[in-house]
Amino acid sequence: MHLRAVLTPAIVLCWNVSILTIGSGMRPNDELAQTIVNRLLTLIRYQHRFSHKMRSLYGIGGRQLSVLRFLESDGPQSVGAISRHLWVRDATTSPLLERMESDGYIVRRRSLVDNRRLIIEATDKGRAICQDAPLGLVARLRQVLPQRDEQELADLLCALDRLVELADIDPDIAE
Repeated sequence: MHLRAVLTPAIVLCWNVSILTIGSGMRPNDELAQTIVNRLLTLIRYQHRFSHKMRSLYGIGGRQLSVLRFLESDGPQSVGAISRHLWVRDATTSPLLERMESDGYIVRRRSLVDNRRLIIEATDKGRAICQDAPLGLVARLRQVLPQRDEQELADLLCALDRLVELADIDPDIAE
């Protein structure tokens, strides 16, 4: 059996990072730790810059664009469903939706089944932006991750869970 046949992309990536650390003057653990932090900062920076770019090009932020994409793909939704999609609380979602409505991207109406519930729907203006704007980081990940094999997804989840644990994330702040 050839060595190439047993190497997964994750092993090759880790092997390449290990090779890069040899002779760098830093201890391999220090170099790898810094590379992990840098990769995380790259994701955060990209998301931040993407949102600013969308705001300058389309007058809408990344989170608002995410709402429009969700409404476009899944149809009209409740505030709670949008909150779950964004992974935020309803109290965060409501002001966002108010701004989107005042800017003409969505309409809010009462449910015909339950008058207490609001149903959110994209307007033609919102749908047009959704069609024109490029996919951001989160939208791209939502698109490509389901296509990965189960073991790769499990490995990624374990790595992210471990980072959350190491960072000692306060769940009350994170949610």
